[in-house]
Amino acid sequence: MLKAAHNQYGVSLLELMIAIAIGSVLLMLGIPSFKSWIQNTQTRTAAESILNGLQIARTEAVRRNTDVRFNLTDASGMVAWRVDCVNVVTMQPDGYECPMGIQSRVGNEGGTNARVGISVAPFPSSPIPASYFNDPGVAAGLPAGVTFDGLGRVPLANAGVDITLIGVTNAQSATARRMVIVIRTGGQIRMCDPAVSLASNPQGCS
Repeated sequence: MLKAAHNQYGVSLLELMIAIAIGSVLLMLGIPSFKSWIQNTQTRTAAESILNGLQIARTEAVRRNTDVRFNLTDASGMVAWRVDCVNVVTMQPDGYECPMGIQSRVGNEGGTNARVGISVAPFPSSPIPASYFNDPGVAAGLPAGVTFDGLGRVPLANAGVDITLIGVTNAQSATARRMVIVIRTGGQIRMCDPAVSLASNPQGCS
């Protein structure tokens, strides 16, 4: 007994061309959003690296009960930093030491599009004026640093010299997300987004 033949249908050239055209349009529409996401991610990653370096400096200062300094080292604004003991102590018989280089990051580590600038202006008391979170500008005030003492605080004697604010921007886009890191004299360190209101989002600055 003969089996009935089944008709097979393929995709016509016209249908294929239409599908490719639609796919191309969707891809072109998505590229700007993807590019913006990449740039914002680069900025936030750089800010988190700096935040991590500051936290290391503060933690080491408390752990070693001595002054430890966080330095932004690149004069062009690249995200390069190092954490050093202010008073270097070589290895002692009891095992204590306080080295020059506790930890560091070089400018070409990770994304290279992020840029920083700093301010040493004293942090205002509440309410915090929004103008304080204005971008200090790429490489403004660099190189520069901030010292934490054995209690994890920023010495009052360093006011006007040590970093109080770090702005992180993206060199490839003026519209990319910007991050701010604030260091208070009590040693508190906070990263925030100046474009977001603190009242509506805990990641906001003011």
